[in-house]
Amino acid sequence: MGDSTMIGLIATLTGLEAGKTPFAIEIEHFIHLITSVAIFHGVIFFGLSIILDYSWLEAVIFLIGIIVANVPEGLLATVTVCLTLTAKRMARKNCLVKNPAAVETLGSTSTICSDKTGTLTQNRMTVTHLWFDKTTYATDTSKEQIGD
Repeated sequence: MGDSTMIGLIATLTGLEAGKTPFAIEIEHFIHLITSVAIFHGVIFFGLSIILDYSWLEAVIFLIGIIVANVPEGLLATVTVCLTLTAKRMARKNCLVKNPAAVETLGSTSTICSDKTGTLTQNRMTVTHLWFDKTTYATDTSKEQIGD
């Protein structure tokens, strides 16, 4: 199943890897930030407990407690609910979403290039109109300009 089928083997030949979405990058950055703050606080309180003559075992337990206490338990649920609500809103507009994280990536897209003819059959995409500085420009698509 999956990669062992012919379509799966063809898909592995493309060599494309799924990149991280901007949303995933932001969540990863947030997690690294929270982890750094938690470890910093844990080390500070570990040092304070040693200075205050607690045993090393009590200081280590306090360190672990401080680090664990700084982990946001509701982060996963909050992110899941937000992505689900966004997918539902898009579904009301007749846009079905297979991967909820892709919703954010689509939302941050500024330009979509599409072509119904020529791209797959001729391996060529031609720009016919350009929009720049709030003005639309027509381009020359004659055979002399396109070339072969």
